[in-house]
Amino acid sequence: MHNIGAETEDVDIDDSSSSSSSSPIPIDNSTEKLHRMPDAIMLSCPALNLTTELSHSRVVGTEDPVLPNALISAISDAYLPPGFNKKDPLASPHYAPDSVLRRFPPTLLFASSKDPLLDDSVTFNERLSVLGVDSELMAVNNVPHAYLGLGTAGFPEAVQVQKYAVDWLSSKLR
Repeated sequence: MHNIGAETEDVDIDDSSSSSSSSPIPIDNSTEKLHRMPDAIMLSCPALNLTTELSHSRVVGTEDPVLPNALISAISDAYLPPGFNKKDPLASPHYAPDSVLRRFPPTLLFASSKDPLLDDSVTFNERLSVLGVDSELMAVNNVPHAYLGLGTAGFPEAVQVQKYAVDWLSSKLR
């Protein structure tokens, strides 16, 4: 982290794609009080709505090799305890009230243009932007869901996004 001008204790990295139980909303469940927001948030192919509601990208992206539709439901069920409301903002930040989202720091979202969760990111980015939050969405063509790690395999799209992410995060933490 030193190459972006931050100490490791200042940065919390969460790959939301593989950790759907992690919400970008920092809240204490026991008191329901909002903790201090981080200085910036980057979300890669995030699952921001764990309900099984259909959207255009969830229909078009049913054949995604990494995240087919049936897996979205299975993951949602596996991450949440029985009876947990999938519309709770801690499970699905898509449902967070505007009063919480207005407090968001600069936010960068990454998604694949064919990702079944693309609409989650588009909608969330639009809400943040309308609320005056510095928010940006980067949708990349020709890659599957959770493509960010493919840079090490030589996928030029992923390499480009990795570089952009480092530059963006570096600018927000200085």
